[in-house]
Formats: sequence, structure tokens, C-alpha cells
Amino acid sequence: MKKTLMVFACTALLAASLSACGSKPAENTDTGTASSAAASSSSSEQQQENTLTGSLDEKKNGMFVVTDAEGAAYEFTYDPSDTPKGLDDAAEGDSVTVTYTGTVSEVDSFDGTVVSVEKAEAAQN
Repeated sequence: MKKTLMVFACTALLAASLSACGSKPAENTDTGTASSAAASSSSSEQQQENTLTGSLDEKKNGMFVVTDAEGAAYEFTYDPSDTPKGLDDAAEGDSVTVTYTGTVSEVDSFDGTVVSVEKAEAAQN
């Protein structure tokens, strides 16, 4: 009798926990301003141009690496058939300023577009 009661209790507990997993979040019934505002914010971050100045450490077909003054290395990727403006004029070891859209990270892959690469003025000591 105790085993049967325990089986029914476990079954009820399992059914209750599984029914919660299948529920959908409440849908927003307004005109969608919150979701469209979030999407707009995300797209504006993708379109905003940023710059990074550092040393051009590595340059290959489709990618290059720039290390900033703090020693953080950032990898930029691009379509090899559309080389960013100014990249061909820069050599490894040059100080460069990269103009880009999107975000860069030391650990995550680059998710934007390289607009240009310009040689930066060497700092005078």
C-alpha cells in the first residue's frame, strides 16, 4: 500500500513539474513598442562607428589582429573580396586606427564590419 501511494505521489510530482515546462510566456498585447525599441537599439549599436588604436600584429587574407596599449589583442575579420580601405597600406608592426561597426572582444569573434584601417601617428616621447 505504501509503495502504491509513493508511486502516485511521484507521478503527480512529475506531471506537475512537466506541465510547468510547457507553458509559454505571456505575450505582449500592446503594439510591440518594447520589442521594436530593443531591436532598434540593437541595430543602432551595429551601425554606430567605433575606433580602436593599436599595433597591427598580424595580417592575413580575411583577418587581422590589433593589440591596444593595454596589451589586449582584438581579431577583426572581413570578406577577402572586399578588403577594408587602408589595410593594404598598413604593415605588421605599424600603429593603426581601425574604424568599425559592431562589437569587438578579446574572447568572442568579431561581429561587425571593418570600415577602414588608417596608419596612426606614432607617439612622440
